[in-house]
Amino acid sequence: MGYTFELRVGSVDAVATELRAPTLVGAEVAATCGFDLDEEVVDRWGELAQDVARRTTSGSTWLGEDEDATMYVLAVVTTMTHWYGSLAHSSSGGEAFREFLEGPADDALGGGLVHDLSGRELAGLLLDVLPSVGWAGNAELRAAVARGLPDDCGHLGPEDEDDLVQLIACVERAAAGGLDLFAVHD
Repeated sequence: MGYTFELRVGSVDAVATELRAPTLVGAEVAATCGFDLDEEVVDRWGELAQDVARRTTSGSTWLGEDEDATMYVLAVVTTMTHWYGSLAHSSSGGEAFREFLEGPADDALGGGLVHDLSGRELAGLLLDVLPSVGWAGNAELRAAVARGLPDDCGHLGPEDEDDLVQLIACVERAAAGGLDLFAVHD
């Protein structure tokens, strides 16, 4: 089984506003979100939207075990953001991928960016297990670029090198473009 750490750009404020005060229509989202949205989620879209909106005002809410609410949030995030790149791993490579994120990627980006991309509260909601959603704001991305990001990742194995080069490129482009960076790990 394969997993992706999809990097997307957009506005954290816009996504948070949508989660707090929903306006998107389920059928339209299902047609454009980029993945097969379960029919039950589409059928319950209005109910899920109101439930998630309520949860945003009740303090930090972990959504890890509420599959429909999680899929609703993933659909909102993917609909309101744009694909920028992705890293992939197999289920058997999950531990090695986590080691890559916690080691070389964290060392390269610094400032806790990898932790934030791996799962960070968004509008009072936390999705920090698979599927997870994390993000880093543009100011954080610019700070990482200002600290200096490595130009040479050749000391890593080929797969980790490719992943780190991709991750760094996404951070640099988003920082330069004034965009926030999201990661959807599924």
